Amino acid sequence: MISSFYTPVLKSKQGEFDALAKLDPLVKKYMFPLLEITSSKMWDNITQKKPKTIEDHLQNFCKKVIKKWPSNHFFIDTDLINNESPNGVSCIEYIFNILFENGIKPMPVVRISSPANLITGIKAIQLIYGLDEIAIRISIENITSPSFETELNELLLEIEMPVEKCHIILDLNSSDFTNTSDFADGILGALESFPSLKEWKSFTVCGGSFPPTNLIKIGINHIPRNEWKFYQELVKKLESEPFNRAINYGDYGIVAPGNFEFDPAKMSRSANIRYTHNDLWFVIKGKALKKSEDFKQYVAQTKDILKSGFYLGEPFSEGDAHIKKCSLGETTPGSPTVWNWVGNNHHFTKVVRDLFASYRAA
Repeated sequence: MISSFYTPVLKSKQGEFDALAKLDPLVKKYMFPLLEITSSKMWDNITQKKPKTIEDHLQNFCKKVIKKWPSNHFFIDTDLINNESPNGVSCIEYIFNILFENGIKPMPVVRISSPANLITGIKAIQLIYGLDEIAIRISIENITSPSFETELNELLLEIEMPVEKCHIILDLNSSDFTNTSDFADGILGALESFPSLKEWKSFTVCGGSFPPTNLIKIGINHIPRNEWKFYQELVKKLESEPFNRAINYGDYGIVAPGNFEFDPAKMSRSANIRYTHNDLWFVIKGKALKKSEDFKQYVAQTKDILKSGFYLGEPFSEGDAHIKKCSLGETTPGSPTVWNWVGNNHHFTKVVRDLFASYRAA
C-alpha cells in the first residue's frame, strides 16, 4: 500500500459510500478511509428501519463496501459493536468472511482498550487470510498516560505484529483546535516521546472541528476548518525537528466527531449544504424538511454557493457538478442522503488536491 494518503473517518452511511464511489480515480488513489461500523441499534436511512440482527447489520455494511468501495484501501473499526457475536464469532471475523470472498481484504483497527474477543478475531484472520498489516488507533488520553509505552508494547505482543507492520492513527477527535500553534506544540511534544516514532509503517493524525448540526444557525455560516490549520502548523513545526517523519492527514469529513442517533419519531432533518473551501466550510442551513415543498430549499442553497465566491467549478468533482445541475433545475433536489454524498465528494476531492497538489502528474 502507499505510505502517503488521506484518511477521512466515516460512519459508513450510504451518502458517504456514494461520495467515495463517485470520486475521480486519481483522487481514490490517495484515499484510505477509516470506516466505523455503527451500533446495530441505530436507524438506517436507506432501509428506513433498524436492523433486526447484528448479522443483518454487518451484511448490509459489506454490501455497501462491495458495491461502492471494492478496495483493500480502507481501515475498518468495529469498536462500537465488539460486544456482539454474529454467528458465534467476532464481528471482524464475520466481516472478513464476507469481504474476502469478494476479493477485499481491509485493514482492521485495534486499540489499547480493545476487548479480548477482537484480539482473538484478529489472530484468527491473520491465520486464515494472511493478514500482515494492522492499524492501531490511539487517543489523546492514551498518549498522555504515564503507562502508554507499556500498554502499547503489550498490545503489540498480543496481536503478534512488529512495529514496522503497524499503522498508527492518532485520533484527536473533537479536541479544541482553536489555538492552533499552542495545540501543535503540545502534540509535537507528544510525538517527540512517542515510542519508535520513525519505525511505524505510517503515522496519521486526525481530528474534527465541524460543529454539531444543532449548533449551526439557520442561514449562511462560515465555519473555520481548525483541524486543517492545526495539521499544516504541526507539519511545518515538525520539519525542523530531529524526530521528523511523514505525517498523514485525517479528519471527520463534514460532520462533527461522535455518534449521534437519529430518531425519526422525534426529529426532522433540515435542508443544509456543507461546502469545503481552503480554511473554512461555507455552510447553508435551512428549515426542517417536513413536506415536499421544503426540499426546494436546496435549489436556492445551490445558487447561494455559486455566487458565494467559494464555488470551485462544475469540473472540480461530481459533487460540484451536481450542485450546478440542481441550481439550473436539471436535476431534482433530492434527499439529505444526496447532499451527504455531494458535500463529502467535494470535500474528499478538495483535501486530496490540497495534500497532493501534483497528483495529476503521477
